[in-house]
Amino acid sequence: MRFMDLADELAETLDSLIASGSVATIALSGGSSPIGLYQDLSKKAIDWHRVKVTLIDDRKVPADHQDSNQLLLKETLFQDKAARAKFVSLEEWPINQSPNIGILGMGDDGHFASLFPAMLDIDLAFNPEAKPRVILTAPLGNPKVSRLTMNLSMILSIQTRILLIVGERKKSTLQKALGGFDLPITRLLDHDGTRIVYGSN
Repeated sequence: MRFMDLADELAETLDSLIASGSVATIALSGGSSPIGLYQDLSKKAIDWHRVKVTLIDDRKVPADHQDSNQLLLKETLFQDKAARAKFVSLEEWPINQSPNIGILGMGDDGHFASLFPAMLDIDLAFNPEAKPRVILTAPLGNPKVSRLTMNLSMILSIQTRILLIVGERKKSTLQKALGGFDLPITRLLDHDGTRIVYGSN
């Protein structure tokens, strides 16, 4: 699916949510995969002042740091029409409020959000029955910094979850997960409700 088409679909969903409840909420991920989607979505004629945006995870760096997911959103989504959207940081997001929509990506190692293979044995991170919450990780990933991330339980509470897969290496990793190889993404896909979108810009 082209990201332009997915942006159209998300715009319709956000419009419908606004019409039925006055406010729509969406949680987004960093990384390179969703950049084209965010740029396309920023141009959509939505009542953006009625959209609350948060992050599924972020690196523990200043908001204007080059590795910050907040900066990524500022430079991609919060342009054009979407500049009117209200951003709520993950630290300030109420854990008892599940976003309507969640956009997820995946790393080549099978991690999603900031839930990495090294954390598979951490109950608080991957137990689907754990209390939904935002957790602080040890320095992990690239760049190797501490991160804030929704745990699996909190991510599973998001009503509409879309997993973006871009590139052959990620497709190969996903196939391993779908074949039962135990990766972080396998733990997510063990539960129904996550739509996989093989994207292109």
